[in-house]
Amino acid sequence: MSAKLLKQAIEIVEEDLQPIPNKKAKQSKEATDKRTRFKVQSKKQAILQKQTVSGKHGEKKNIFTIREELETNNKKTEENIKRLLALSMNSVKVKDAEKIVRRAHKGRYVEKTLPKIEQESIFTEEDFRAFEEEYFNS
Repeated sequence: MSAKLLKQAIEIVEEDLQPIPNKKAKQSKEATDKRTRFKVQSKKQAILQKQTVSGKHGEKKNIFTIREELETNNKKTEENIKRLLALSMNSVKVKDAEKIVRRAHKGRYVEKTLPKIEQESIFTEEDFRAFEEEYFNS
């Protein structure tokens, strides 16, 4: 990691861990003029906004946009985890699994094979034998 990225990471962590103010610090803040407080705050905000990180394709991002992206990435990972858990709970039927394997093996759509139903005839076998004898003997 570069020194610039390390510094920015440290600044982000330091912002989250703000020190507990002393009585003297409170008194000194109250003593300062409103104008100077505004100037100090605006300078800090300007510094934060100017701090950029080079991203993909030469884009520059400031700390605020990076935080937003991290939050959205966390949401995406949570959604993905929920989907994976849902997939792990489902069970596939044996027939469906066999169809998938057959299709994967052949590499194309497998047509349904209907079982052949033997057609029942009106005539019995005795009638066919009698017909054969008459037809071939004549």
